[in-house]
Amino acid sequence: MYIPDSIKSYISNKPYTLDSKGKSGAVIMMFHDAVLKIEEVSEEVRREERVISWLNGRLYVPSTIISVEEEGKIYRLMERIRGKDLSSPSFLENPERLLDLCAEAYEKLSNVDISDCPSCRSLDFCLKEAEERVEKNLVDVEDTDPSTFGKGGFSSPEKLLEWLMDNKPKEEKSFIHGDFCLPNIILGENGDIGFIDLGRSGVGDKYNDIALLSRSLKSNFSGHYNGGKQYPGYREEMLYERLGIRKDEEKVRYYLLLDELF
Repeated sequence: MYIPDSIKSYISNKPYTLDSKGKSGAVIMMFHDAVLKIEEVSEEVRREERVISWLNGRLYVPSTIISVEEEGKIYRLMERIRGKDLSSPSFLENPERLLDLCAEAYEKLSNVDISDCPSCRSLDFCLKEAEERVEKNLVDVEDTDPSTFGKGGFSSPEKLLEWLMDNKPKEEKSFIHGDFCLPNIILGENGDIGFIDLGRSGVGDKYNDIALLSRSLKSNFSGHYNGGKQYPGYREEMLYERLGIRKDEEKVRYYLLLDELF
């Protein structure tokens, strides 16, 4: 695997493992104290670099050690947040503890001052990105919830986009992660909550994060991941009880459908 010489000098011959949890298509090499992320150049990748720099001192995020762009790829070596992500079995076996950590993570994001945030993730912005993906035929309908397309669902990504455009909910602005799923939330060895994969983060509707977290919890507890192993003791109401809000069914559905285009 090709790695720029300027980065090789940092990682030398250190052992590593490949992280295959994400769906971004990036190559992720996990070293003891660092992470090398290799991915195609995109606006999302550039946004993540800007936001991580801005978030340092505001949230526990991985600092960039060195970033190199060569021949359409970005090679980014970052400090590793040492700890366990919240999809780990030890957390799924203790739903009460896991929900407390999820609520803490959500609160940390919500408390970020957004006055000078360099990333806009407003609904109009996200819909524009979704429109571009639909036009370029980048939506993988095979990698969506079975109920989204086909019988009883939308006939095509174009029809789903049209529905999303016509049914925009009122936004409740906050700093959002944008891909607020259990594997992207880490309980550090220092006891602090850390965040990774921040390419979709910025100022947006808090229900974007709430919807994706709700789905992630359901999927992990039901055995959709983790080799099909199911974990008892979780009820969806527990999340909203911990967050101290009433579930807005329409907004949850809306943002889950929007995510199907990404």
